[in-house]
Amino acid sequence: MSEETVEPVEQELDRIRRRRRIRLAAGLTAGAAVVAGGLFWLSGGLQAWLDDRALDSACDGTLAADPVRELVGGAGVTAEVRTGRSFWQCRVSEADEEYEEDGRIDLRVTVSDARDHFATVDATRTDAPLGHGWTGGFAFDPDREDRGEASATVLLDCGGTRGGGLVAEARARIDRADFGRPEARTGLTAVLTRTATAYARQQEGCEVTEGAPVRKVDTSVNAWDHEPFASVSGSCAGIVDPRTSARWGVRTAVETAPGPKPVEGCTLGGLRGAPLYTFTATYGPALERSTRNLLDDVTDQRAGDAPDGRYILWAECRGAVDRAAYVVAPVGGERGRTTDLALDHAGLRTALSAFADRSAKAHGCTVTVD
Repeated sequence: MSEETVEPVEQELDRIRRRRRIRLAAGLTAGAAVVAGGLFWLSGGLQAWLDDRALDSACDGTLAADPVRELVGGAGVTAEVRTGRSFWQCRVSEADEEYEEDGRIDLRVTVSDARDHFATVDATRTDAPLGHGWTGGFAFDPDREDRGEASATVLLDCGGTRGGGLVAEARARIDRADFGRPEARTGLTAVLTRTATAYARQQEGCEVTEGAPVRKVDTSVNAWDHEPFASVSGSCAGIVDPRTSARWGVRTAVETAPGPKPVEGCTLGGLRGAPLYTFTATYGPALERSTRNLLDDVTDQRAGDAPDGRYILWAECRGAVDRAAYVVAPVGGERGRTTDLALDHAGLRTALSAFADRSAKAHGCTVTVD
């Protein structure tokens, strides 16, 4: 055999060897993929992937899936809809039943008709307002040990007609979350506002008015988190002038940042923060029927100076708010009780009027004058 003949034969043999190696490598890769796929399946990875994909269409397509994913930190979760006579709820919980029983992830967005939802609005006067065009509050105590528990509430208007609206609340207990972090608070707020408005858009006759995305929300203010009265700039600003505050012995105040929410308030205190006078504004669904009736009775029966120093003003509103009540009371000056303070009745009525006017304006309400 000549050298010219040997060279093509060797080249052909090299090509055959290369093809065999390619086939072998391909077979090994396919086998590894099958094994990996089997391990993925057996380890529950496929189910976790399916659960995650299901979030995008969960709760009738209303759930704000992306901020939920960020809050749960990659944990596998499932979502379900619960309904009752006067509420709709989207609940997100741990996909693993063992963890679900432990309550390690429990996130619920509940929406109710504003006319049927009164006592369960959980927005105290120390909650931080959501701002950004929303009427709502965020409740998280930065001093608490459980950093993964928080709640937020928002009122939604449906076209602006009086009494027409929805109340939405998000309650979260997520061990993986830390609501002391601003990102977690804005994440829970996004879950609330986006889920609630998506649900509202599905309701016949509800042309919901939306605010802007909430970029920042503060934490709650505790009763002992007082500041010098001279530096107030939030809910206590402009209530009393320096001369009146000096006469009343006001040196400190507890307030939150300005911004409309279901319940707003200000507490004026003495030198070391001891409370002296409280001002509270309560809107629509946050005003319980029993409290509303009691305040109506007090308003109807009162003439002249109130012995307990408790005064009330009302406002007419539109949308979910409907009606609002504004109350000033000396600490201990509840109905039927007396207070040790030397009451300045005219000053209390003037201060309440200033508090009510500014709060009502922020809510688009009009204070009524008897």
